[in-house]
Amino acid sequence: MDTHSRIKKHQTEAASDNAGPVPETRPDLTGIIWQKESGKRTIRFFLADENATENFGRLLGTLAADGDVYCLSGDLGAGKTLMSKGVCEAVGVEEEDVVSPTFALMNIYNGKIMEVRHFDLYRLDSPEELADIGFYEYVGGEGVSLIEWGDLFQSELPPEYLQVNLTIVPEGRIVELIPFGLRYEAISKEVLRYVNAGA
Repeated sequence: MDTHSRIKKHQTEAASDNAGPVPETRPDLTGIIWQKESGKRTIRFFLADENATENFGRLLGTLAADGDVYCLSGDLGAGKTLMSKGVCEAVGVEEEDVVSPTFALMNIYNGKIMEVRHFDLYRLDSPEELADIGFYEYVGGEGVSLIEWGDLFQSELPPEYLQVNLTIVPEGRIVELIPFGLRYEAISKEVLRYVNAGA
């Protein structure tokens, strides 16, 4: 079954470019700026502060549909969990419920709109450990999957996902969206459209 073809049950209108459901409301985009030197496939944004980082996650969450996979990479403290909180809040997870799964390895949140499977792979050493935590069964299934440190297990990721790279810079953060698959190309373009519309 193609999990990427399903849409949120509470919304019926879909974007014409395959990016998924049209968001009912757009998060505050203050402090989010498109970096024009983005590459052919990579779209880069500047995030001015923690609020912008969390709101960028909210925007990704408003575009999420069942089966979506977002892989978040960056150094410790780069904002992966903060961005994950934004995604979770957008799909109806209570803010206080979202915590880093560093020690639990995986947290499941039941949002009002959809379920979130939130992984942190930093402490794992082998693909066998991924199987032990149910990674292969959960990723890409019902709800949205957020994978922190997914770059540590690149060969174990599904063939299609959205790579989200976070880098701390003196003035804030840089986030790069690198889509793998048409669905994620559409999401990346939709994020760019929203950010440019809010500029």
